[in-house]
Amino acid sequence: MKPTFLELRHLKTLIALKETGSVSLAAKQVHLTQSALSHQIKQLEEQYDLIMFERKTQPIHFTPAGERLIKLAHDILPKVAEAELDLVRVKQGEVGELRIAVECHTCFDWLMPAMDSFRKNWGLVELDIVSGFHTDTVGLLLSHRADWAVVAEKENNSDIIYKPLFAYEMVGICSKDHPLAHQAVWNAEDFANETLIHYPVPDDMLDLLRKVLHPAGINPNRRTSELTIAIIQLVASKRGIAALPYWAVKPYLERGYVVARKITEAGLYSNLYGAIRETDQHIAYIEDFHKTVTEESFATLPDLLRLES
Repeated sequence: MKPTFLELRHLKTLIALKETGSVSLAAKQVHLTQSALSHQIKQLEEQYDLIMFERKTQPIHFTPAGERLIKLAHDILPKVAEAELDLVRVKQGEVGELRIAVECHTCFDWLMPAMDSFRKNWGLVELDIVSGFHTDTVGLLLSHRADWAVVAEKENNSDIIYKPLFAYEMVGICSKDHPLAHQAVWNAEDFANETLIHYPVPDDMLDLLRKVLHPAGINPNRRTSELTIAIIQLVASKRGIAALPYWAVKPYLERGYVVARKITEAGLYSNLYGAIRETDQHIAYIEDFHKTVTEESFATLPDLLRLES
């Protein structure tokens, strides 16, 4: 009985014939007997009343009709394989929604490249960022308004799992002709009579205050700004000094807008973690997203990050 339409098996057989140049080898590649493969090709030729290849050539020489179907096979079969892989992922629960929440203003420098890499491997996962800056990303996880969050501090909550991302250095920045520009290291007392410019976040989210200034009893005058570039401009204009992640200020240091100095002899380092709900810890795409973020971060900022301190 003649087939009524072109089938994927025909395209796979033609590709095997093209790759091997032999009917016997092609039959082995597609797991058919040589006679079964020959019968399949004969049916195809009868359907279109066209010869697909010359039988007595070595290697096989295809006719224009055969070459046209081989081109079609090269176009279609990879897409079929990709769709079949997606179906397997759906069956295994590897499809869904991944909403990301961040609590750091400068996270996007390393987060966006990681998201681009992730999308290439997980086309069926809807990736989105919860809009705005958030001071309670764990709350977003618990209320199911986010699925993965960037956090700086671990909370004692059995419903949340924290996985380390990396540690990074916070540096003090000032204008090039500021008196503190002549010091290689800034200590707590150096901030006492300065105006500290920082993001509008609670004090317990500012490592400079929490780890260095408040323990020394120092609480400088302050001014806030939402944007990193605005903070840089204020510092360059001698409106105050700031403490920012080294990766965030490096481009401005290279342009000579401001200078950066170490904070305390030991340096001021902060940690970041990826937080998820405990119930989601075995979801494949969430696990892979965390791995991708870590790998891409070190690739994007290789000299500015280190393992969790």
